[in-house]
Amino acid sequence: MVDGSSPTRRDEEQAVPSQASGQRPAIRTILLVIVALVLAGWALRAMSSVFVPLVASIMIALAVMPVRNWVQRRVSRKFGWLGVVAAMTLLLLVIGLFFGALWLAAQQVIAQVPGGTEQITQVIEQAMPQEGTEAQGGTEAQPSQDNAGSSLPLGLPSGVAEPGASGQVPQAGQGSAGESADGLASRFGDTLVSVLTRVAKILLGSAVGIVSALVVIFFLTLLILIESRDWGRKISTITHWRTEWRLTESAEVIAQKVRAYLLIRGVLGLATAALYGLWLWFFGAGLIFVWALLTFLLNFIPTVGSIIAGLLPVIYVVATQDLGTAVAVGAGLLVIEQVMGNFVDPKVSGNRISVSPLVVLVGLLFWSWIWGIPGALLAAPVTVALVVLGAHVPILRPWALLLSDRTDMEGLAEATRPK
Repeated sequence: MVDGSSPTRRDEEQAVPSQASGQRPAIRTILLVIVALVLAGWALRAMSSVFVPLVASIMIALAVMPVRNWVQRRVSRKFGWLGVVAAMTLLLLVIGLFFGALWLAAQQVIAQVPGGTEQITQVIEQAMPQEGTEAQGGTEAQPSQDNAGSSLPLGLPSGVAEPGASGQVPQAGQGSAGESADGLASRFGDTLVSVLTRVAKILLGSAVGIVSALVVIFFLTLLILIESRDWGRKISTITHWRTEWRLTESAEVIAQKVRAYLLIRGVLGLATAALYGLWLWFFGAGLIFVWALLTFLLNFIPTVGSIIAGLLPVIYVVATQDLGTAVAVGAGLLVIEQVMGNFVDPKVSGNRISVSPLVVLVGLLFWSWIWGIPGALLAAPVTVALVVLGAHVPILRPWALLLSDRTDMEGLAEATRPK
């Protein structure tokens, strides 16, 4: 009996260390994954000047690639370059329309400023020397003193008086009830001038960087369109011995889903912008085209963009009209956003994106932290690409399932199959 029970007890004693040793590699693997993610995030943030133009160029190339393919199928191989020309021409046309819309929006904003173009010119001239002073390590200009001893707020041109600074102490009982509509308009105009001064400083400081980034993105997109087929053959050659990876197929699915995402966001953005514009026009709000344009652009930023697009016109109505009108405007915009976001968007999107809404929002926060505003615009396409790529690489498939809106591997495979 003793001899028979001893091996059993000995086996039980050996089983506990073996289970503990089996848990240690699992914990070690989790810690290594966390460290790897932190290092990857740090590298992406540190090299944002490289990764942001590259990722943006890839997404743009995927969007215009069908134009290239359509033209190349209809011409001889000798004239295949016409497909690239057609795709880049479409890209230039979209960029031209975008900046044209911005110019029209700027004209509406200028019309709200007292003094019009002359005032804006004065704002820019004031901002430029301050940029030079700050670049040399100087301090920001102090408020200028008037002959009467009153000071102007920082950022206001010398020809614009401080709202309410009439040189007299307000008497009791003189409040907003006795303020005329012209006084409100003047106060809003002065505030707008102050905001424009600071915006001018920001734009002047980053204009060179914006233009350089656009040029780099343009030429990267051109080269991607020219060499995409060669890179596809290279990837197929390198991974032919790992048939289960299916990287070429994943590239095709990523292109389809990115185009579907951009098309859906564009159509829904136009519809939402039109509804916003009509609602604001009904209440006589100004800068309708500006709010419609911002609504369309911010629609490409999930969740947060819609909130900002709804808050900005409400704040403007509060400043230019009254609180009751602002509440009515805000309520209408909220209804429009709820209908478009919770009913129309899911119906239109269907299973084309295949990413969990929670993951989209978390991805928005993560990529915004990594790359700032460009990261917010690229968050959803990059997350879609990660889901599709993970679904086609077996070792990454569990992570892809966690990011997707599916609950099993069969559903993930169906959602990431070429259409």
